[in-house]
Amino acid sequence: MSDSDSDSSEGVLCTPEQLLGKDAGREKVQMVETAGRGRGGVPPTAQRLEKVAMTASPGRGDGGKGNMGKGVKGAKGQEGSPRPDEHSVMSLLQRASVSPVTVESPAPAGRGRGGKGGERAYSTSSYSASSPISSFPSNVETPPPAEVSMYDRRGLPPTPPTAVPNSSDAPMTQNVLNILKGVSDKKDKSTPTTPVLTQPIRKPSMAQQQYQQAGTPITPGTRRNGSEPGTPSTNNQPTFTPYISREEVIKGVMSGRYLRGTLAVNKKYSSAICFVRNERHWDGVDILVEQKNDRNRALQGDVVIVEIRPESEWKEKDNEKAMRKGEAAPDVTSVNIRSRAEDMKLPKDQRSKLPDGKRPVCRALAVLQKANAKNEDDPLADAPKPSLAKNKLVTGRIVHIWKAGHQTQHVARAMGPANKTWVRFASYDEKYPHIEVHKNDLRQYQPLMDNAEGHLVYLQLKEWGEKRFFPQAKVLKLLGAAHQVEVESRAILVQNGTDYTDEFDEACMAVIPDKVPIPDEAGLLAEGRRDMRLGAKHERFVCTIDPATARDLDDALSCEDLGGGHYRVGVHIADVSTFVPFGSALDAEALKRATSVYLVQKVIPMLPRKLCEQHCSLNTLGDKLAFTVEWTMDAKGNITNEWMGQTVIRNQCKLAYENAQSIIDGNFDPASIDLAHIPPSRHMWTIEKIKESVKGLWKIAENIRAARHARGALSMNAPKMYFDFEDHNSNMAPKGWHMHETSEANWLVEEFMVMANARVTEKCIEYCPDVALARYHSPPDATRFESLVKALGQQNLKLNVGSGKGLSDSLENMIKHPQIEAIRALTIRCMMLSKYCCTSESADHSLSHFALNLPLYTHFTSPIRRYADLVVHRVLKCALEIESLVKQKLRAGVNEEDISVTPKDIKSGYLLLPEADVSEIALRCNTRKEEARKASDQSSVLYYCLYLQSKFQMWEADKTTIYKETHKATLTKVQEKSFNIFIESLGQDKELYHDNAGGEGEQRWEGTNKKNSKQGTMCIQWEHGLYEEAQVLHRWDVLVWYKKASKNLDFICQLCPPPRERLVSEAEAEAGCPPKPEKKA
Repeated sequence: MSDSDSDSSEGVLCTPEQLLGKDAGREKVQMVETAGRGRGGVPPTAQRLEKVAMTASPGRGDGGKGNMGKGVKGAKGQEGSPRPDEHSVMSLLQRASVSPVTVESPAPAGRGRGGKGGERAYSTSSYSASSPISSFPSNVETPPPAEVSMYDRRGLPPTPPTAVPNSSDAPMTQNVLNILKGVSDKKDKSTPTTPVLTQPIRKPSMAQQQYQQAGTPITPGTRRNGSEPGTPSTNNQPTFTPYISREEVIKGVMSGRYLRGTLAVNKKYSSAICFVRNERHWDGVDILVEQKNDRNRALQGDVVIVEIRPESEWKEKDNEKAMRKGEAAPDVTSVNIRSRAEDMKLPKDQRSKLPDGKRPVCRALAVLQKANAKNEDDPLADAPKPSLAKNKLVTGRIVHIWKAGHQTQHVARAMGPANKTWVRFASYDEKYPHIEVHKNDLRQYQPLMDNAEGHLVYLQLKEWGEKRFFPQAKVLKLLGAAHQVEVESRAILVQNGTDYTDEFDEACMAVIPDKVPIPDEAGLLAEGRRDMRLGAKHERFVCTIDPATARDLDDALSCEDLGGGHYRVGVHIADVSTFVPFGSALDAEALKRATSVYLVQKVIPMLPRKLCEQHCSLNTLGDKLAFTVEWTMDAKGNITNEWMGQTVIRNQCKLAYENAQSIIDGNFDPASIDLAHIPPSRHMWTIEKIKESVKGLWKIAENIRAARHARGALSMNAPKMYFDFEDHNSNMAPKGWHMHETSEANWLVEEFMVMANARVTEKCIEYCPDVALARYHSPPDATRFESLVKALGQQNLKLNVGSGKGLSDSLENMIKHPQIEAIRALTIRCMMLSKYCCTSESADHSLSHFALNLPLYTHFTSPIRRYADLVVHRVLKCALEIESLVKQKLRAGVNEEDISVTPKDIKSGYLLLPEADVSEIALRCNTRKEEARKASDQSSVLYYCLYLQSKFQMWEADKTTIYKETHKATLTKVQEKSFNIFIESLGQDKELYHDNAGGEGEQRWEGTNKKNSKQGTMCIQWEHGLYEEAQVLHRWDVLVWYKKASKNLDFICQLCPPPRERLVSEAEAEAGCPPKPEKKA
C-alpha cells in the first residue's frame, strides 16, 4: 500500500502487511498460525485457547510429536508466519454495520520437517456478507473501505471498493476523483466508523519479506506460495509465476525489456488468443499472449507489464496484408489542433485553424492547473517507444499488473450443485474465466444450496492465488431464479455496469427545484438569455419531432422562411446544465451512470425522472430553459450567420415521426396531433405554421444530407427490433415483433442534430482548444474487409475500401442487392468504434469523424441521457463567455497576443476542467456507452427468446400451431471451431459450431465441419460423401425456435440444407468448385 493510500484511510493505524505480525490481534482478533519451519519440535499455535478454536498442524522434522494447541515453539526453527483469518481481520478493517453471520472455515495445516502432528480443527469466525473484500489482484492498491450499510434503501448491495490508479496514471482534481468514485458531498452521519485496531504491530517475517520482494504480497487468505487454504498442489509447482516487483517493472520498462499496455481478450477467455495493446505508444502493434499461463491471472481491461518473447517465438504474418494495413483514408481534411506551447512558437498565420481554414484557434485561455495534484509523476511516462515488427505477430507474457482495470462484479450461474468445497460459476461475460466460490459462502443462501444451477448470483472477485486455476469470489447478492423476466433483465443490467435503478437518493433530489425557474426580464438580461417565446422580441415557432411514446424530449426545431431563398433555422436543446449543479451529488451520480440505458420494457435514466420527463423535457406544458444554436442559411444549408446562447422557449406542438412524415408525403391529418394546449381560435394558424416549418426543414435537410453523403459520409444505423405487447407494463411475453424502419422524418431531425453538434465543437475548440470534449471516429483498417471484398468480388460486385467516399459509393451501388442488410452489417463491424476524447489528444490521433465525414464532432444534443453532452454544454457556456471577453478587449485596443483569460475572469470559469480530468470523463463515457449498447442488445435477445418460448408453450398445448420461424441467414465469419451467421430479418448474430455434437446440437450435417485453408470458407458435409463449400456471404434458409433445455434463455438456429443435387464431393469442395446448377423441373 502506498503512502497516499494509507494517509487517506480513516481510523486505521496499520497496514494489512503489518497485520501479519505475530502479535497482531491476539487479544481481540481470531488468529490461526502456521507451523514453524525447523529441524524439530512442534508447530506453534495460538496462546489463547479460551477464545479461539485452533488447529495444530503436522510437524515434520527429526523427532517428536506435534501437540494439540499448546503453543510450543519449534526448536531452532524459524518462526512461521501467522495467517489472519480473512473473515475476522478484514471484517474489522472493512466491515459494514450489519449483523454477523457465523460460518466455518478450515484452518490450514502447518508444514514443518518432522514429527507427527495433532488433529485438524476448525475455527469459527464472524463473517459479514457485505464486508468489502481484499484487493484483486493482490498486488494492486485499493482505496480505504467505504462506510456503507449492508443494503441501501433500493435493496442493492453496496459497491465494494475497486482499484484506484495513482495520480500519475490518471491525474484528476479531487472533485472529479470523488465523482468517479461515487463519493457524495454529504455523508450519512449515522454510518458507523471503521473499527480501530490498537494491537501491537511487528514487521513481516523473513519469509514474508522474501515473498513480497518476489512481487506478490501476502494478503489475508493467501499462503506464502500464493495458493488458497486447502488448495491441492500438483508436485508443489505453481500454476502461475509470481509477479515481479514494481521496482523491477520500472527498471525493465525504462530499459526497453518490458512494455506497458492494456489486456484485451478476444471474444472469450477460454480461447487461446488475447492481446496487449497500447494505441498511443506502439503504433497500433498488438502483442499476442497465447497461453493462459502467459496471461498470469490478468483479466480484460487490466493495465499490464508484458515481457517480449525472443523473436524466434514470434508468429508469422501475411506480409502483404501487413503492408496494406491502414489503407482506408477519410475524405475530409483532418484538423490538427496543436498545443498552446507549439502554437505560440509559430507565426500567427501558421497557427491552428478551424475547418474553414479562416478562423484561427484563440489562445487566450491560460493553461489550467490541476487542482490537488500530487507531486509524483508517472514513473513510466518517459519510457522509450518500442520498435515492434509489423510483419510478424509479436508474442509475450505478462509479468506484472500495473493497474487493475477489469470488471470486479459479475453476474454468474453455478456450473453444478453446491456439493463441493469450491463451487464453480460461469460469468455472463465470456471474456472472463470461470469463478470459484467457497461453499461456506453459499450457506446463507438456501436457494443456492438447494439448486445452485437454477439461480443467478452477483459475485465480487476477491483474489487469484498462484496455485488456483480460477479466481475466487464471494457472493454479494442472490439475484433470483433464472429464466424470470425481471431477474434476467436485472442480470443484464448488473453485468453491463448498471448496478442501480431509476431511484435517486435524497442528496441528488435535494438540488432539484420544485418548478422550472424562468427568469424575469431583468434576470434574462443578467444571464444573457434570449426570450424566444411567442410574443417576445426574438419569438420562434418551436416544435419537437420524436417517437410517439417519447417522454424525455431534449431537442426541438424551429424554421422560418425569411424570403429570398434564406431561412432561419434553430436547434433548441434542453438546458440541463442549469439543473445539475457542478460538483453536486446529482452531478456525481450522473457521471457514475454517464448514460441512460434502454431496455425493451423500461429505461434506466441518467437523471431523475423529475428532470427527464418534467423540468428538462421540452414538452408543451410550459416554458422551458434551452441552449439554442441558430443559423441563417440558404436552402442548400450554406450558413451566412450563426448565433449560440441560452434561451427560454415554449414548444407549440409535439409531433411524432409519423406526423412529420405525413407532412413530407403530403397526406397530413391535423386530427392526428394534440393541440389541446392551443386556444381553439389559433388552431388553424398553428397547423399552417407546423406544416410550413416541417416542409422548410425537410427541404434544407434533404440537400444537406445529399451533399454530406456525396462527400463520403456513411449511414451506420443498424436495423433494430421492436416488440409488440398486449400490456407494455406487464411481464408477459411479447405477442409479436417488427423491425424499425428509418423514415425521411428521422433523417430530417438527424441532419440538424449532426450540424449542431459539429458547429458547437468548432466553437468550443475555438476558445477552449485544450479542454473541450470531442467525439472522433478513426478510419478502418482496410485488411478487415478482405473476406467481404473477396466474397463480393465473386458476385462481380466491388467494395472500394480505399476511402470513405469509395466505401459509401460502393454501398450505394448495392442498395438493391438482396443481402444489402447483411453487407451493411458486415461493413459496420469492420469499422472502428467512435470514442470521446479530450481535444488536447489531437497530437495522438485525428479528431475527425470518418463515418460522418466531418473534421470535428462532439455530442451536444442529448444532455438528458448522455453525460458527455452535459460536459459540452458547460464548455460551450465558458467558450461563449471567453469569446465575449476577448472581443471586448480587442475593441478596447488590446493586442491579441497580450490577451490572457483565466477561469476566474469569466462567470462560469469554475466549470472548466484540466485536460487530464476531461480525458478521465471521456474514458468513463466511452465505457458506459458501450455497456449501455450491450445491455440494450441483450435485452432484445431476451425478449425474442421469451416470444419464441411463448410460441413453443402454445404448441405444447395445441400441436396444430407452429413454433418455428423461417428466416434468411448470411455467413459472416468462419473460425477454427465455429462460424457466425447474420439473421437478416431479425438483425441478430448467431454463433454456430462446426461440431454438430457441441453448441447447438440440432444441426442436420454429419460430424464436424471443416474450416478450409482459404480465408473465410468452410466445408459442410450434409450427407456421407456429399459436401457444400460456404464462404462469407453464403446464404441459407434457417429455422429458429426456442431452446428448451438450456441454462440460459436462448434460441436454436438450424441451417436448412440445399437441394441434394447441388452438393459436391469433398475434393471438389476443398478445391472451391462452384455448386452444381439446379435441375430444371
